[in-house]
Amino acid sequence: MHTDRFILPSSRKIKFVAVGIPCLLIFYVLSMGPFVKLQGYGIIGERTANVLGIVYVPLALLAPIPGVRSFFNWYIFHVWNCDTMGDNTL
Repeated sequence: MHTDRFILPSSRKIKFVAVGIPCLLIFYVLSMGPFVKLQGYGIIGERTANVLGIVYVPLALLAPIPGVRSFFNWYIFHVWNCDTMGDNTL
């Protein structure tokens, strides 16, 4: 027999989702830095980089937005110290 407690999510689940999803999105965007750095050092091969690059397609779609592009350039060049020839187009 089902009760209401099985139908409605508990407040712990709601809190987990409310905190977890934004954290995952932040980590997703910030993971771009280590990816570019490892690729620049040659640790990630070209074939692997192409496959992993598919993960960053949503960020590439955001790159034409001037503020987003400025953030990507700042993050990659200044925070991770990667030379992307002046522009990070993903």
